[in-house]
Amino acid sequence: MNRRKIIHITVPPILLLLVSFLGYKIWSTTEAKEKIVAATQYLPSIQLRKMDGSIFNTDSFKTYKQLLVLNYFNPECDHCQSMVQELFREQQLVENVKWLMITSASVEKTKRFADSMEIAKLQNVTVLNDTESDFIKTFGTASVPSFYVYKNGKLLRKHSGECSVAYLVKE
Repeated sequence: MNRRKIIHITVPPILLLLVSFLGYKIWSTTEAKEKIVAATQYLPSIQLRKMDGSIFNTDSFKTYKQLLVLNYFNPECDHCQSMVQELFREQQLVENVKWLMITSASVEKTKRFADSMEIAKLQNVTVLNDTESDFIKTFGTASVPSFYVYKNGKLLRKHSGECSVAYLVKE
């Protein structure tokens, strides 16, 4: 068989396989994103760890009448550190807001961050560690900071990246 005939026989099936594979990848990615959006429209059940090692579950906030902010962060993120400083400056805006700061960083890094930023002085802020990556699995995010604002268990807004406290807590 000559080279030209081999090319005519093999190239079309290879192209068809390639196009089919790419189509499948696009479809599956879109499907996964739609599932995440649907799963987060109402506050999902997530099990996290408090700094003392005890288990914390979001189920107790499904009917929470005030605003609930889920803040996915990284202790080494400059924007995340700025957000904590803004929480101190804007305490009157968040006095009726429950703020959950969630990270997948090591417990040691998280404790150092919480201690150095004196987060314990912020009454409505709880720092949680996502030891099993439940947050990322459920919300499908790895960007920091990310914010999900809920009221009565329903998602009001979500935001990725730096933003103001005032924007997050407006109703």
